[in-house]
Amino acid sequence: MRLFDPAILKLASVSALSLFLAACPEPVGEIEMPEPSGELSEAERRLAEAAPASDTLPEPLVAAVAPDGQSIPDVLRCLMDRDVTLVSAHRGGVEPGYPEHAIETFANTLSGGPMLLEMDVRRTADGVLVMMHDESLDRTTNGTGNISEMTFAELSAFQLIDNEGELTPYRIPSLSEVLSWARGRAFVQLDLKRTVPVEDLVEAIVANDALSYAMVITYETEDALRAAAASDEVVISIQLTDPERLETLTEAGIDPARLVGWAGVQRELDPTVWAHLLEAGIPPVAGTLWHIDSEVLESGDTSIYAGFADAGVAMIASDLHWTVYEALEARQDTVASFRACTAQ
Repeated sequence: MRLFDPAILKLASVSALSLFLAACPEPVGEIEMPEPSGELSEAERRLAEAAPASDTLPEPLVAAVAPDGQSIPDVLRCLMDRDVTLVSAHRGGVEPGYPEHAIETFANTLSGGPMLLEMDVRRTADGVLVMMHDESLDRTTNGTGNISEMTFAELSAFQLIDNEGELTPYRIPSLSEVLSWARGRAFVQLDLKRTVPVEDLVEAIVANDALSYAMVITYETEDALRAAAASDEVVISIQLTDPERLETLTEAGIDPARLVGWAGVQRELDPTVWAHLLEAGIPPVAGTLWHIDSEVLESGDTSIYAGFADAGVAMIASDLHWTVYEALEARQDTVASFRACTAQ
């Protein structure tokens, strides 16, 4: 159990949050997409033949395995029935010494308690899907340049930097490596970046037999429809603050049972934003990133997180994953409920 110390957390996290804020805007403009060759690249062959993630990584406190025939939304609904809200660890649960999007960071996060891992997906010049938020390597690695202009083999030479600016021994993982590690361990939420066609991401999830433990984040109705067309089982997270968008998706034949509703990044607690999702049986996710998280760092008052949980959200997406987790433990037993709702 990790204790919340506002003074220490504030000192350690303010610079990290500022880096998150600076990195979040997406570049605009036309992206030139490389044509798929139809053949595996040398890097992809190496990944296909690679051994599983190192046994030296810590194992999750509770393994995330959906019961037979179920997937992430089913587990979230089970937790909601038990009045339990899960934490979504933004970019995998960044901490000093554990940079965003490293498998080692993911393992470290889940070793302390059940959470969902949110992460970003980009595409290399040779078509390999990798875990990285920024298009540029400059902020989070000891390299420089753009991901889409380098091969995966070239990216493998760089090491990841944590949010304190310290070099770590960890390297950029591919999506295939992450999904291989996550099988039987983690629920993952894959944020689609502009260099990645949604069909490619869905294809990777299906190819890795990850439909029960991975879901796709989309932002536009068209992307959600394309994801649904690529697989009739893939779980789709999409912003559903507008009831008309939900109606459009269901009229197109998408089963609401495979949807997770993103309620957006919140500046205050307003349950009316996700009330229609609760009525439709869709698990709502609220973000406390940046605005509310920053206020908590300033005040040390974490009670607002329990307020979100009391208002019915299935997950809270935050950079302060352990702060939220501890705040929620005063109202719920996350470990016991997660065990009950997964295949333990």
